[in-house]
Amino acid sequence: MTIVDVLTGFAESGGIGVLKPGASLADVSDRLGPPQDGEYFPGRRRKRGEPRNVRYGDVRLEVCCDILQAVVLSTGAGSVDLPSGAPGETEELPSAVTAAQLGDAFALAGIRTEEGPWPEPADQITFVVRHSLADVHFTFRRTAPDESGESGTVLHSAIARGTHHVCH
Repeated sequence: MTIVDVLTGFAESGGIGVLKPGASLADVSDRLGPPQDGEYFPGRRRKRGEPRNVRYGDVRLEVCCDILQAVVLSTGAGSVDLPSGAPGETEELPSAVTAAQLGDAFALAGIRTEEGPWPEPADQITFVVRHSLADVHFTFRRTAPDESGESGTVLHSAIARGTHHVCH
C-alpha cells in the first residue's frame, strides 16, 4: 500500500479505514485498541464543549460525545504512521505526494474534486471532495523551484471534518 492508495481511499470513503467522522470512538477502540493522547498542548484544560484530541499513529481525531468529529492526517514530515488494522500496530509510509500525482489518482478512480475556496495563503492550494457527513480537504503547499527549475505542490494535510454534530 502507498500513501496515494491511502489518500484515494480517504477521498472515496471520507475516512482512513474505520477512522471516519460520525464513527463511535468505542467502536473504533474495539477494532484498533485504545487511542493515544493526541492533545496538541498536553495539560491544557479544555473548554466546555471543546472536542478532545486522540490519535492512532499519525492520524489525529477530534472527538466529542464519543463521536469522531474530524480525522486529520499531517503529511509534511516525510512519512506517516497509519493504523494497520491490528490493535496497537501502525505501518510507516513515505508521505510525499504532489497535487498532480493525487489529482491523477483521483481522476483514475473517478473521484470528483473542486478547488477549495480559500485564496490565502498564496502558497497553498486545496482539493475538496464532497461527502454527506464530512467533506475531505487535501491541502498542498507550493514548493520553491528546485535546481532543475521545477516547482510543485506537496501535500501538507488531509482533513475530514464532520458538520452534523451538535453537543447536548
